[in-house]
Amino acid sequence: MLTKRLVSPGAEKWLGGARYIDGSGSLDSHDFGTRTGSLELVDYMGGDESVIRVATAGHGTGIFPEKPNDDDFLRHLVTKGISTPFRSVQLQFWMQGSIETALTFVYDTRVSVNEYSGRYSVMVDSSYLPSVERIAAQLHGSSLEGKENIIHSILRKQREVTYDDYRKLMDLDLTRELARIGLGTDNDTKFYWKIDLPTLASFVETQRRLLDTHSITRDFVEYVAKIAEDAAPLAWKALLSSPKKISLTLPSDESIVDPPLSPAGWKARETRRVVVPELEEILFVERAYLDHGAFQVVDYLGDDGTSANAARASYGQGTKKVQENRGLVRALVRDLHTSPIEMTSLAFEAKTPVFVSPRQAARHRTLPSHQFMGYTPLGSQFFVPPENQLRYQDRMNRQGRGKDMDPEDKMNAQSLLRKTFSEELGTVAQLKEMGVPEGLIRSLKGVGFYTRGWRCGDGHNIAHFLGLRLDVHAQKEIRDYAALIADAYRRHIPSAYDAFVDYQMEGMRLSRMEVGDLQGRVDFSGIDPENIDIFRNAEFVRRDKNGKELLSLDGQGYQKKLRRLKNGA
Repeated sequence: MLTKRLVSPGAEKWLGGARYIDGSGSLDSHDFGTRTGSLELVDYMGGDESVIRVATAGHGTGIFPEKPNDDDFLRHLVTKGISTPFRSVQLQFWMQGSIETALTFVYDTRVSVNEYSGRYSVMVDSSYLPSVERIAAQLHGSSLEGKENIIHSILRKQREVTYDDYRKLMDLDLTRELARIGLGTDNDTKFYWKIDLPTLASFVETQRRLLDTHSITRDFVEYVAKIAEDAAPLAWKALLSSPKKISLTLPSDESIVDPPLSPAGWKARETRRVVVPELEEILFVERAYLDHGAFQVVDYLGDDGTSANAARASYGQGTKKVQENRGLVRALVRDLHTSPIEMTSLAFEAKTPVFVSPRQAARHRTLPSHQFMGYTPLGSQFFVPPENQLRYQDRMNRQGRGKDMDPEDKMNAQSLLRKTFSEELGTVAQLKEMGVPEGLIRSLKGVGFYTRGWRCGDGHNIAHFLGLRLDVHAQKEIRDYAALIADAYRRHIPSAYDAFVDYQMEGMRLSRMEVGDLQGRVDFSGIDPENIDIFRNAEFVRRDKNGKELLSLDGQGYQKKLRRLKNGA
């Protein structure tokens, strides 16, 4: 499908099918068999050009008089420790490999992951058995050299016995979470894995130091490194090669901030990735914000189906078919199963007053952000609140606005703000004429001056941001900013957005004390949670393909709450 996002030819070639790892060090696309692992690039976001775009607030390297080439510029960013722009490149994988391999990949705290679960499902009936050649390589120079065939036979036989014992425990109907505990870490598991480029570079460098070259886990590491290199070759080279410092003349703050947000530096292209048409409609479309501000979406990863598929990684043989995507996504949001929602990402650029972003917005540290080359430039435009927002201080809510100001006070307040900003600009101009460096005079400008930058977040953490910043108690100017993000979020993952509104924004959670108080005040004896008729008014009843009436996932959640309120447990 056609997308306005940056398309990486190197990443595109990896999409559309699993590549299978047999322990020989080769990567191919043969049909999957037992005693092997697989790796698939499911989706990606960004590439070399997006890193450059983020680093320069959308301008590109043409904003520097030296006009450096892309390779030198990206290596310069690494030299200067400017790593956030590289986070605009994200890769999402589907992997099947041994639990031993998963111990390296799944538990890195910097990644988003959702794994197949032996608590819900029958464990995968495949495992990693190293080849005789690999065993021989690891025995070389030891007292066991030459005994690789014996060791290979022992490993194979023990695997067969172990999994046969597991099947017998399953036949006894022992709970799956206990039946699985005897399985070796050679047993396969499956998982979705999402990571950004600088984190992946750090991960690869660490694992190359730690892992034996003959380890199957090392094979997985090298394969994800190869995919990353193909997806963003110059950025990957910059992250892993020796740094290179170049001389750059930084432009004035006004030339960075004052112009409109930049259009895409590339043309729409065909992609094998997930495409969301409603979000594509507003991609790189500048939308007005406050008096001089602007906002635009520039990239995204996945859709509602991505979260649903990631959640289904937990389920496999032996479980009933999970409900369709919308119902599943709603259940994930309702029950706070956040990791599948993290598999989606949304990136946007904005021109905002500094007090909005980065000052307030950047307090949400789970949303990576970048202004320009590692600092926050301030333009010549400033924000003056409109008359309808000029209010006296609220004496109850010390952070909020109280009653409307008198007309004369409004006029005086606006006049004073304009006077302050104008005097600051006058002093800035005077210092510039003297040749004072920009870095010394920037601090004279108030936080009402505009800046511009990039921000990105996954579906879960953006929802958390919106929950706080759309709230009526948040400052009006950041609520307006959050409303633009919310519209993009709704277009991107509508099922997750609707669930977020229903369960968080307009819903409520009750504490243990509040539940106890309700049970003491309300007579629940006349309510029968097992009677499907009581759920009809809330539209919690659905029909299956045979016409049988069932409770929807929302209805099942409500039923559990009614049971607790009635029975006290």
